[in-house]
Amino acid sequence: MDHNTFNILETVCASTPNSQHYIILHAQNSLTGEKVWAIGDDQVCAVAREDFIRNRNVQYNDVLIQEFPYRENTPESVGNWCPLIQELVINTLQKYIQHDGLVHVYPQWIPEEVVPWMGPDLFKEMVSENCDHLILYENNMIDFVPPELDSPSLCQY
Repeated sequence: MDHNTFNILETVCASTPNSQHYIILHAQNSLTGEKVWAIGDDQVCAVAREDFIRNRNVQYNDVLIQEFPYRENTPESVGNWCPLIQELVINTLQKYIQHDGLVHVYPQWIPEEVVPWMGPDLFKEMVSENCDHLILYENNMIDFVPPELDSPSLCQY
């Protein structure tokens, strides 16, 4: 199977009135030439046709190609969109850290270069012990958050 690659044409940061932050990547598929927008926050990302973002007369659901809840997917399960979604994750992590000083991220979407000083083996062990998601802080601290909790566990690194 051919793997798509994407050239990022533009990166946009947007916020809603209720302080929800979004990262939006305008990208072109290097194999097909198709231009799309990848839209993401820290919960769900979506891929939409190019004509959505700058045309207020176009409804989101009319141009939606696919949505990917980060919690439910892995880089392997999103198919040919994987390189675009991974780029979106990297941009989202960087922008949230710069803006809010922290970011929530699901373990399967943490880029390899972000795996902490504890090393990949210990990190995988920590994540496998009932970790729902992680909170990354700008000072390189990490909270491992167990499932069904609103507050971080005491397991902070």
